Amino acid sequence: MSWAQSALRSPCWCCSYVFFRFTPLGLAMRASAQNQVSSRLVGIRVGWMLALGWGLAAAVGAVAGMLVAPIIYLEPNMMSGVLLYAFAAALVGGIDSPFGAVLGGFIVGVLENLIGAYVIGTELKLTVALMLIVCVLLVKPTGLFGKVFVTRV
Repeated sequence: MSWAQSALRSPCWCCSYVFFRFTPLGLAMRASAQNQVSSRLVGIRVGWMLALGWGLAAAVGAVAGMLVAPIIYLEPNMMSGVLLYAFAAALVGGIDSPFGAVLGGFIVGVLENLIGAYVIGTELKLTVALMLIVCVLLVKPTGLFGKVFVTRV
């Protein structure tokens, strides 16, 4: 990871944190994500907030693609491995828990490197993430920090 990537990544994190934490628009987006009906009742245009969320996700994805393109080279399936690792990390930590997703990323990275180096070899390291996905879905489908929602009818 170069200094230029770190210099671009850190302000993006800080700006997104400040945006979601301290601006009225960020508060409206968080409220729309939490409860759409209540957000509509207090006058927040939920459709606009969802569209803005998709736009921000596209912008963050574009920045991530620009940062990772020099490392894994430009090709049509360039982000498939990164996507698989990110999905495995989110499932291990819990889809609805940001802290769990970060912890899941550390767990996936450590297990993938240990198992890839000592058990199956480096050419099959991607299968470790697939095995983790299957194991987590079989044992605890909500992940380590996921919440179980019980709906009574």
